[in-house]
Amino acid sequence: MATRQIVVRTAGVVLMAGALIAGARLGTGSETSADGERPINCGNATLEGRYAVIGGGFIPGGAPPAPLVPDAHMSLMTLDGAGNLTDRVTLSGNGEVSREVAQGTYTINADCRGELTIQTPGPPFQLTWDLVVAELQGAAKGKEFYAIGTVPGAVDTFTAKRIQRMWTDDGVQSFPQGVLPGPRG
Repeated sequence: MATRQIVVRTAGVVLMAGALIAGARLGTGSETSADGERPINCGNATLEGRYAVIGGGFIPGGAPPAPLVPDAHMSLMTLDGAGNLTDRVTLSGNGEVSREVAQGTYTINADCRGELTIQTPGPPFQLTWDLVVAELQGAAKGKEFYAIGTVPGAVDTFTAKRIQRMWTDDGVQSFPQGVLPGPRG
């Protein structure tokens, strides 16, 4: 019996020490990539570029207490790397289609999470989202990010994917660094 108690206590101490070490590591803010090799260090420049955006959800159909109506939107969003953006959006709110160009701001934290705000010409006048960079291209450029709306009373999400030119002006196909063409069939 004494041997079993020692083994159980030793296992408990080892597990507790492992949890303390893991907790200390998480508290340092030193995030690593999925492959565990390179530190992840995002910032506003991570998302510099043009993105194709698609999303939707439910938005207020008018001034409160209007019911929520379905919406879908797609846009071309350009982020300048310094925290400013332009969004050329087509929106279908409850089947009514509109197009606009909106300005906004964004902030990306070192852990690749952030916030995005867009000023709109109509109510609610300011839209906000929390976002996360989902995929990095190389060590510094965001390839894709996801966002969820934080405006009370609405439900909205979107996915944004970096636009990459695959053909040069003279018609020759080019490939982003590290991407090779697959077999043709």
